[in-house]
Amino acid sequence: MILFDNCRFLIATPDPDGIIEDGWVLVDGPLIHSVGGPEASPKDEVVRRGGEVVDCGNRLVMPGLIDSHNHLANYAFNLLPGIDPSSLEFSGISECLEKFIWPAYTWASDESTYDMTLVAMCNAIKHGTTTITSAFPFPHGSFRAGVASGMRLIMHPQTVSNVILGDGLDDDGYLALTEEVIRNYHNAEDGRIQVAVHPHTTYSCSERLLLESMELAERYDVGFATHLLESAADRHLSDAQFAAWGGIVGYLQARGILQERTLFFHCDQVNREEAEIFAEAGVAISHNPQSNATYHGSVADVPALRAAGVTLGLGTDMPAGNLFDNIYTAYLVNAIIPPDQEGQFEPWVPIELATIGSARAQRLGDRIGTIEAGKRADIITVNLHRNTTLYPLNAGNLLYWIVTKCAGTLVEDTMVDGKFLLRGGEFTFLDEEAIVARSDEWMTRFESWYRARKAAGEPVTVRKYPDYESR
Repeated sequence: MILFDNCRFLIATPDPDGIIEDGWVLVDGPLIHSVGGPEASPKDEVVRRGGEVVDCGNRLVMPGLIDSHNHLANYAFNLLPGIDPSSLEFSGISECLEKFIWPAYTWASDESTYDMTLVAMCNAIKHGTTTITSAFPFPHGSFRAGVASGMRLIMHPQTVSNVILGDGLDDDGYLALTEEVIRNYHNAEDGRIQVAVHPHTTYSCSERLLLESMELAERYDVGFATHLLESAADRHLSDAQFAAWGGIVGYLQARGILQERTLFFHCDQVNREEAEIFAEAGVAISHNPQSNATYHGSVADVPALRAAGVTLGLGTDMPAGNLFDNIYTAYLVNAIIPPDQEGQFEPWVPIELATIGSARAQRLGDRIGTIEAGKRADIITVNLHRNTTLYPLNAGNLLYWIVTKCAGTLVEDTMVDGKFLLRGGEFTFLDEEAIVARSDEWMTRFESWYRARKAAGEPVTVRKYPDYESR
């Protein structure tokens, strides 16, 4: 048993009613046993039974953050601006993928995926993320990293038709691999590792790959995830491609893609009518404010999506990102977009998106996302003793201050399933220096590969057919 006792502030649920001053959380094995206030602390009983008591008198204790969209092993794209500045000279999502994203996927392997995913997980753990998703090919490497890290991982084995990635697979190969991964890895590690089917997006996947991916998700009762409408160009081209159905949303609706198991990444261009369609179907959306604003100059209209009743989570979309940054960004961008609206949601909503919202988006709301008895013990603490940013604090300003002043915060402790992954700011079993050193070697190899391909006039992205080709 582990008791987080005397918590200066305990956020049981991400709203004002969920704040407990001087509260406590009792963890028994992988589960939260009970939660309460100072008058009912079980400290004496825990000590009597030989359990551990963690004095949190100078700490904020809250649910672990949940990253609902990321590409964990794709660190290589961070190198490209320094290797080849023209990689950032793109217009629209297709050219962005061609020049900035796909080269790393074309080079990668299961071995590089394992090490690079662990680097991303180290970064996430230090910033309070306990559950993370990874949309990436090479799922065997992703799985091994999930096992080694101790994090809660939702694997999105990425499949694509229009380019040849480093795995060399076609539609048949991807469908077979996805089924194998579901059979072998879904609910592994006592449910800590999950699998969802993930065709990359409508314009990069054949119709067969898209529809048979949903058939797999239905057959095995797993999630279905894909990118959707993340830029104005994406909207124009997607609607043109599926004009016979009245646009992309009409096509997805007609083909049975809009389901409770469906998670769409981004959705910056979704209008209010479409938001209502999504809400009625039970579709969830991962809001990725930093990556979308950075690379495409647009973000999802979260107030409109919330008003329609769409389930919303928060994602970083980038392995070097962190959710505390995105919590703040979500608050900022949705205060001014769209410009004819103000005060669209309460200041604690971005915390909700990063915790219980993302849990629900992954169909895990009954297991994680809040600190409640019976849920998995995914808990983080923030040291307030020398924290001059989160100062001064009281129960009334706490949630607002976390949203607006907690960007980039490093946490004191990170716990998943009742086990400390980070304790006192130090990893308990991961060798971060060794992981980074191995990743440095992979980045050197990627740079050499990229420069050699360019020098030889060979493509760094190998296409099978153009995006949006009629087929």
